[in-house]
Amino acid sequence: MGKVTFLPGGKSVKARAGQSLVSVAGNARIVIPQRCGGHASCLMCRVIVESGELAPPTVLELRKMPEQDLRQGVRLACQAKATENDCTVRIPESRLKSVVAAALERQRLENEE
Repeated sequence: MGKVTFLPGGKSVKARAGQSLVSVAGNARIVIPQRCGGHASCLMCRVIVESGELAPPTVLELRKMPEQDLRQGVRLACQAKATENDCTVRIPESRLKSVVAAALERQRLENEE
């Protein structure tokens, strides 16, 4: 049984070999956005493998993801499967979340003046 560490939170979770990252994350109450129910059609669940390894890309991943992304460690969490080895994956911050955070920070700075 390997361990998957999710960034930016740093939470580590034990994972069975063959278990999808979405499943591992869900068991730990870590949200990885997705709309398609794990069918690799929405491409929202992209994660970046920072270290360690996952199982090789599935046929769906190979068909849906650009080769360059896969070479750079970008995987679909609904398709990427854990192995017996530990790995660390980064869940990219959503664009909406970063826009809202920036707006809140501007508002906070304006209120301090």
